[in-house]
Amino acid sequence: MGPGERVIYGAGPVRELIARRPAAVRAVWVYPQRAGRTTSDPVAAIVVAARAAGIRVEDRERRVLDQAAGPDARHQGVVAWLGPFAYAELPDLVPEPGGPGGPALLVALDGVEDPRNLGAILRSAYLLGAHGVIIPEHRAAAVTAAAAKASAGASELIAVAQVGNLVRALDELRGLGLWRVAVDAAPGAQPIETLDGALPLCLVLGAEGTGVRPLVARSCDFHAVIPMADGRDAVGSFNVAVAAALALYEIRRQRR
Repeated sequence: MGPGERVIYGAGPVRELIARRPAAVRAVWVYPQRAGRTTSDPVAAIVVAARAAGIRVEDRERRVLDQAAGPDARHQGVVAWLGPFAYAELPDLVPEPGGPGGPALLVALDGVEDPRNLGAILRSAYLLGAHGVIIPEHRAAAVTAAAAKASAGASELIAVAQVGNLVRALDELRGLGLWRVAVDAAPGAQPIETLDGALPLCLVLGAEGTGVRPLVARSCDFHAVIPMADGRDAVGSFNVAVAAALALYEIRRQRR
C-alpha cells in the first residue's frame, strides 16, 4: 500500500522520529491543506524538517491517510513510512555505569502476545526513562505495524532486543550487573515501593492470565507486587501494560 512496512502517525511522534532517526523514514505523507500553512502549524514544520533531512514528502488526501493509519487513528494529517524494524543487541541496552541516564533500567516481557500491549509498554518505557525493552523471539508479540501504532512512535525511540531464550538473557544481564525483578503476585513478593530503585534493574513482566513463567521467575533476584486497594481483587490483576507503567513510575519516583 505504501513505501514501507510500518507507519508512525501524528505530529508529535513523526516530528520526534525525523529529529532523531531521519534515516529510518522512507517517506512522509501529509494532508496538503495543513502542509501548505505557515511553519507555526506542526504539520507544515514537519514538512520543512523532512525536506531538510532529504526525506521524500508526498501530499495525500485525508481518506488515504485514514486508511494508512488505521481505524480510529488520530494522524493529524501526517503519516511516516518506515522499513523493517531493527532490533538491538542485548548488551547495547545496558548503559555505562555512571552515565547521564542513571542506573540501568530495562523491561523484559515473558510471553506478551498482544501487539497493542507491547506498544503500550514501549510507550511507557520510553516516557518513564527505561533504557530498553527485551522480548522473546517465539510465542510473543514482535514490533509490527500494530505495535508501532500502539506505541505512538516510541517503538522508534527506545532500544528493543529480541532474544531466543529469555532465561539466558536474564542470566546475561546478571553478569552485566543488573538485578532481575519479577513483577508478579507470587507468594512472598514484596511491595514494589520497598525495592531499592537506585539499583540497576530489569523489571520482568508476564503475559495476561499466566504471569511470569516459573522458570523465568526462578531466574529473578526479587519478586515485587503492585498493591491494590483492599478487597479489589475480584476483577483480577492489572493489565500487563498498566502494571509495566506503574512499576516503571515507581522506579522513576524513587530515582527522582
